[in-house]
Amino acid sequence: MAVPNLKQVPALSRANELNVEGEARVYRSMRYFWHVVAYSHEVTDKPVGFTLLEHDIVIVRLNGEISVFDDLCPHRGTRLSLGHVRDGCRLECPYHGWQFDQEGELTLAPQRADLAGQLRARTRKYLSVERYGMIWACLEDKPYFPLPEYPVWDDADFHYVAVTPAEDWKCSAPRRVENYTDYSHFAILHDGYLADRTVPEVPPHEVFRNDNRLENVQGEGSWVRVPIDSAAWGGKDKPADPYLRLHFNWRVFMPLTCVYDITFQDGNRYHLLFHPTPMGPKKIRNFTVSSRDFGDPAKADAELGDFVKFIYDQDRWVVESQRPEELPEDLTREMHVKGVDKYSVEYRLWLLELAKELGKPAIHVHEEKTR
Repeated sequence: MAVPNLKQVPALSRANELNVEGEARVYRSMRYFWHVVAYSHEVTDKPVGFTLLEHDIVIVRLNGEISVFDDLCPHRGTRLSLGHVRDGCRLECPYHGWQFDQEGELTLAPQRADLAGQLRARTRKYLSVERYGMIWACLEDKPYFPLPEYPVWDDADFHYVAVTPAEDWKCSAPRRVENYTDYSHFAILHDGYLADRTVPEVPPHEVFRNDNRLENVQGEGSWVRVPIDSAAWGGKDKPADPYLRLHFNWRVFMPLTCVYDITFQDGNRYHLLFHPTPMGPKKIRNFTVSSRDFGDPAKADAELGDFVKFIYDQDRWVVESQRPEELPEDLTREMHVKGVDKYSVEYRLWLLELAKELGKPAIHVHEEKTR
């Protein structure tokens, strides 16, 4: 039997051996990209608080549109996410009733209504957009890459479900992306659901950059098989053969948004849009939209949402156990198998390029906000 092409590296201890500055660069670079901060259905007539990259923000609908601000009233530092929406168009602080408009400008300090328009008070507004049933935000004024693409969202043949609740994990966002795009664990950790343990070989595939995304294209005519009694694909017609056969393509819209395209041998299609939003260096929230063009739309929550959560539960304990918690900046710190780990290696190389360009320490300029 042929010996795999392996590169031997020193054994890792349980301690985090990643270069501290390299880790910080990757993390700092994340503020230049779009991140999911809520599902659309979660933001109704009340403000919603969230922590993005250790920065507290508030998400709110004003005049029917999404706005994202600092979760901080400039008067006495109260969380605006604890406040209220007034007349559908103003965000009110719960402490003293100061009100802010859609642009974050102060419109009313009720104790001195005569000063309206004179107080230099505002809460910072961030870029935001509502797309694919999700709210996206960026902490920088000029995102490095455009919003990820998910064209099946507008395809009438598909129905979808937002996988809720979006669970928080104790891991870094890049580690979770690598887990999501790791071919070789399917047949072992997800035996009988995403692949078959008796056929652990990784199918032929190509990996390449395409604009702002890293593509994985499975070889034409190659199929991954799962038993037909798997809970994975409720609502599908079952073949006479004891297995369903699937073809995987996926891409990462750098640095974190994963889009899966799964095609069955009978032509049915299944898609996933996934984003592990970094709440901190080692804490994420998993946001997922799952879509398909088969089965009963009324059963989507059970047959799509519950299955995705089941797979995530299988992954979670493994990903949260990984050391170092981040992806090592030095590729020789871990072992890579030729062909099998091709996608992971290319992902890490691109991630480090972005970190080198964007991950410089931030310089904060404090401005007077009130008078």
